[in-house]
Amino acid sequence: MTRFLHRLQSACTWPGRIVGWLVLPLILSVCLTVLAAQLGINVLAEWAEPVPLFGKALTVNTLLDLQWHIFALIVLFGGVYAFRDNSHVAVDVFSSGLPERAKLALRLFGDLVFLLPFCVIIAWYGYGFAEKAFISSEGSTYGGLLDRWMIKAAIPAAFSLLGLCALLRALSIALELAGFSAKHGGAAR
Repeated sequence: MTRFLHRLQSACTWPGRIVGWLVLPLILSVCLTVLAAQLGINVLAEWAEPVPLFGKALTVNTLLDLQWHIFALIVLFGGVYAFRDNSHVAVDVFSSGLPERAKLALRLFGDLVFLLPFCVIIAWYGYGFAEKAFISSEGSTYGGLLDRWMIKAAIPAAFSLLGLCALLRALSIALELAGFSAKHGGAAR
């Protein structure tokens, strides 16, 4: 059962593994922005028909917005990946001297009482936030990216995945505390 829960957690981190590759376009975007600013170029490319997110042109402001969008995706979905691998920031001051079972119980308590409700609240209000941007066709007013609902929709999506990971980890910890081995998937001896 615990193997199955760990596989589900790995599935939740799939977007985090993908957005990690966005560092390369982020670096390219920063370099293009600096080069265009030094050359005094604002419009990098134009086309006749509007393209989703970009509109009818690629400008320096578009690249600046794109950098923030990419950074947001890396932070949001990378956070789920870091949580799954337990490489996120944690307050170990309280649990550093505790035995392993007490640490697990404290982690279970923190996931269920603090993290999971926080994720539900952010996902709930984030959905309305993205929906409002979609309905109003919110976009940049200074020549940047359009369709702001796309990046705003990443907020409830990422927090839903984080909440699901927290729930899966809580179930895994509860099974381990109940006597099932997390490493072998069977009953502890």
